[in-house]
Amino acid sequence: MASIIHSTSSWHGYGDPPEILQQYEEPGWQFLDLRYSPGGSWDVVTSCLHVGFHLDPHRLRSGSAKSPFLSTAPSAAISAPGDHLVGGWEGTTRGRHVMISAGFVAAAIEREMSAEAIITRSFASQRDPDETDTIVQNLLNALSINLSCGNPSGSVFMQSVLVAIIHHVLHPGRITGQASSLRSRLSDRQLSMVLELIDAQLPERPSLNDLAESLNVSTGYFCRAFRASTGLPPHQFIIRRRVDRARSLIESGTLSLSDIARTVGFKDHSQMSATFRKVLGVSPSYFRRSRV
Repeated sequence: MASIIHSTSSWHGYGDPPEILQQYEEPGWQFLDLRYSPGGSWDVVTSCLHVGFHLDPHRLRSGSAKSPFLSTAPSAAISAPGDHLVGGWEGTTRGRHVMISAGFVAAAIEREMSAEAIITRSFASQRDPDETDTIVQNLLNALSINLSCGNPSGSVFMQSVLVAIIHHVLHPGRITGQASSLRSRLSDRQLSMVLELIDAQLPERPSLNDLAESLNVSTGYFCRAFRASTGLPPHQFIIRRRVDRARSLIESGTLSLSDIARTVGFKDHSQMSATFRKVLGVSPSYFRRSRV
């Protein structure tokens, strides 16, 4: 299953290539939701931080072909760059994975990542699933559900979940040491700069990396400082900003609701309507009717 980081041509000898159910990729990381063929094997040296979760019970072996297959409950696996992974599986199974470059991790934790900082683990073939399995599952589920809904929050939400994954799989003692940043807020000038950038990029869905880089800070620091300054995490703030902009256009303009949705960064009128109901409790057409 770790063979997902191989190209398709590298699957010879490991089993049939998996069916890709969902795929999302940005510079430095990617998310995949895959359905695997009924049996296969892997032998690979990882090149990145790899966090995966298998949704179905299956039979798994770790190590050489002489190792026994053991029943394995749905569970998470975490590997560091440079890990040599060998094993195989029996039975059709489905898995969700994120592969994250060392550079992206460094930007999230404000320092270079070492392999020793990662809490590596194998799937639960010889242990009971625990809280780490549950947390990884829920975070990967959040990525999948957001994509299934059309990615309404855009890159900022996806990257925020990814930062949470990174912090969860690293040894806390290896990434602390900047306690003062936990209490930090953005300066008035920094907040003004980032709000201008959000407004300018609202139709294109601003990236968490772009927002952090505009202030020359890490994504992890930016998320904490932005929330301390505004009371909301970046992705929720952007959703509310998008709703506010759309409401203003509805109340004061003559554009169609579909045009307004695209203008403020919603995928379509349907997504805008669903977001309005969630945030404001009414549909966009309510504000158009209130003008009459």
